[in-house]
Amino acid sequence: MKKTLYFTGLLSTTFTFLGSFFKIMHWPGASVMIIMGAFSFAFIFIPLLIFIKFKEVSFLFDKFIYSIGVLLGTILMVGFIFKLMHWPWATILMLSSIVIFNFVYIPLYFISRFKREELKFNTVVNSVVMFSFGSILLALFDFTL
Repeated sequence: MKKTLYFTGLLSTTFTFLGSFFKIMHWPGASVMIIMGAFSFAFIFIPLLIFIKFKEVSFLFDKFIYSIGVLLGTILMVGFIFKLMHWPWATILMLSSIVIFNFVYIPLYFISRFKREELKFNTVVNSVVMFSFGSILLALFDFTL
């Protein structure tokens, strides 16, 4: 299972990187590579990762938190694809997933894991990093009317 996860991650990263490079250089095939890479990441890699996490975690609430994270990550990745391809609804997909991530997911993650002494330090560090990246992504949007 982990070998499949590694292979899928490598494949999706390679396709996304090469597609982005091809798009910058205006070479043919860029759109196909970006779509293949991003969709394989969103719909194969992330679900495999959550499946492996479900095996490791015994708390039901942690499984619920991971499920929300998978859903938000998938929506964000689909929003990125829509944005790169200039399809409609891109901004709505990306903005909604980032806002829910910052203001719902991270507090739930922090509250659920901070209570356990063995996870306290990692929870604080992970929460700060997640909130920083989420805030940076949120800052990229233009909210002026």
